[in-house]
Amino acid sequence: MNKKMSFLMPIRIALVVLLILFIIFLTSDGKESDASMDDVKKNVLAQVDFSSMEESTNRMFKKFYGLNAQDYEAVVLYAPITNMDAEELLIVKLKSTDQAETVTGAIEERLQTQKNSFEGYGIEQYDLLKNHVLDVEGNFILYVVHHNAEQAAEAFRKSL
Repeated sequence: MNKKMSFLMPIRIALVVLLILFIIFLTSDGKESDASMDDVKKNVLAQVDFSSMEESTNRMFKKFYGLNAQDYEAVVLYAPITNMDAEELLIVKLKSTDQAETVTGAIEERLQTQKNSFEGYGIEQYDLLKNHVLDVEGNFILYVVHHNAEQAAEAFRKSL
C-alpha cells in the first residue's frame, strides 16, 4: 500500500500543476503587444482600400464614441467622407487591458446608432454594419466596417 501511494504521489502532483497552469491560461486577458500603432495602422491600411474614408481627429473620436483619446496610448480613426457611408476603421492601443470593456461598449453603442441610421434605406451600408469586425487582442482593439473587414482584421492580428 505504501509503495502504491509513493508511486501515485508524483502523478498527483503533476496533475495539480497542470490544472493550475490550465486555470492561469484560461483566466489570462491575452498577451499585450508592444507593436507600435504606426506599424499596425500601416499594415491594416496596406491590405484594404480605405480611400472612401479620411483620418479623423481626436474630436471625432469623442463625438462618435464618447471617449477621450488621451485616456488611451494611441487611437486611429478613419471615418467616412460623407454621412451616406458606414465604412469606418478604429484602432485603439489601450494603456491597460482593463480599458477594453469601456471601449468595446462604446463601439457597440456606435454600431447600434449606425444600424438605426441606415436601417430601412441604406441596405448596402446596413449589411456592412452587420458584417463588421470587432477584435480585441490584448491591449489592442480593432473595429472595422468595410467590404474587406476580414482582410483588415487578418492584417491587424499579424501586426501584433
